[in-house]
Amino acid sequence: MKLNELKARAAELVAKLPYQEYADSPGVKHYIDWSKYEGYTADAPRLSASPAPCEVSVVNGTLAGVGSCGGVEAWASDEAPLRYITIENKMQALIFSKVLEAVHVKLWGRPNAPVVIRASASGQRAFSAAYLYLDVESGFEGDVVILAESFGDVLNAVIVEGTVGDGSSLNLSTVSISAGGPHYVLVRTSVGSRTSVVARPLAYSGSMNSVIEEYVVQGERSSVDVVGLDVGAGDSKIHHYVASVNDGEYGRSRIRLIAISRDRAWVIQRALGRITKQGRWSESVAEGVSYIASPEAVAVTQPVLYIDTGDVLGAKHSAADASLDDEKVFYLRSRGFSPGELPSLVMLSLIDQYKSSLPEGLSRALSPYLAKIET
Repeated sequence: MKLNELKARAAELVAKLPYQEYADSPGVKHYIDWSKYEGYTADAPRLSASPAPCEVSVVNGTLAGVGSCGGVEAWASDEAPLRYITIENKMQALIFSKVLEAVHVKLWGRPNAPVVIRASASGQRAFSAAYLYLDVESGFEGDVVILAESFGDVLNAVIVEGTVGDGSSLNLSTVSISAGGPHYVLVRTSVGSRTSVVARPLAYSGSMNSVIEEYVVQGERSSVDVVGLDVGAGDSKIHHYVASVNDGEYGRSRIRLIAISRDRAWVIQRALGRITKQGRWSESVAEGVSYIASPEAVAVTQPVLYIDTGDVLGAKHSAADASLDDEKVFYLRSRGFSPGELPSLVMLSLIDQYKSSLPEGLSRALSPYLAKIET
């Protein structure tokens, strides 16, 4: 679809669509505080950038540069593929009404370093809208980071749709780190046959930081392995939804989300594993772990399974509370830890679980951001 047609259609839908239907929220009426996205009306300025090697820089919704890297190509277009994305709510209509260009990123072979697709936003009370199409060719092997970052009080909205070709091995990290303003990140990906996707999402801070990831495993004998970390501090609010749908036979999906909330923050997580009728002989696991580090904080984790066939290899979901009980407190106090040290000790332990799950390339790319979170 031509971008000008999409923008016109999206502008019409802004007044017609709600932010969120009640049907979206079987357990909680609203997972997202939509009021935090209001009032961001200024146009984000066009800015230049000097991307590092193997970096695709998108600044305030436009392609600002591509660093030298084998197996990576990016270009701007006025054509939006919209293969897996539809406008489903008011927020998405607002984003598409403001998109300036479609940024296509093509990956192939084996890049010699982690590929960072950096979607940054700045501008006082500005609305930055980015639309990315990620084309991972068959046989790709490598690490990719989709990084949404903001500087100042700006709304950073990033929509990504993509295809992971047959026989690929993709390590992917969707990262959303805010300097205070709201973020809205949506990633929807189709996965081919005999393909491995190792996903390691990370979200931190923001007045409202919503990250939505959906992996549809359409090919046979493919796997999606997700370990995610969400850390809320101060007055931040984080919503993280991850879905992995096995739509091809003999697939495997595992989602494990870790929520940490301190100060007055709240973190809401949803992990959805699904096996369709076409996904026979598949396995799906959805798990959540939450830790509330202070009396005014909130952390909720909701793992859910939808199984549409009786022919499955396995299906399991579970939720756990990592808070300290009397026995754990006694154990740690008896080894010399003071009461004030215990919350930080638990937080660092959960962060370390996430860090230990990172492939080497993603570990190098994410280390600067994890270091800030740990301080």
